[in-house]
Amino acid sequence: MTTKQHAIGTGFGVRSTTSDVLAGIDLSGKLALVTGGYSGLGLETTRALAGAGARVVVPARRRSTAVEALGGIEGVEVAEMDLADPPPSWGAICPRRNWRG
Repeated sequence: MTTKQHAIGTGFGVRSTTSDVLAGIDLSGKLALVTGGYSGLGLETTRALAGAGARVVVPARRRSTAVEALGGIEGVEVAEMDLADPPPSWGAICPRRNWRG
């Protein structure tokens, strides 16, 4: 079964930029975790969130690659981790999720 799509009236469109979407929004004091945050759309998301004042953590399997891509973006840190093998501490963060499979 398919559901017909319809506009939701956000005021944003195909030409909207991250600056348009985040205009007037202050994310100071907020924490964002951006998976894939050091390439492609993830990198642009990281830049936009950090630019709006958020502290952004980017998990990365290849830390050096991420650090190089994110160099110079204030408020961003790289956390070396493989999301396919999450740390045991995540169970305390999201106890209802079975992180180990």
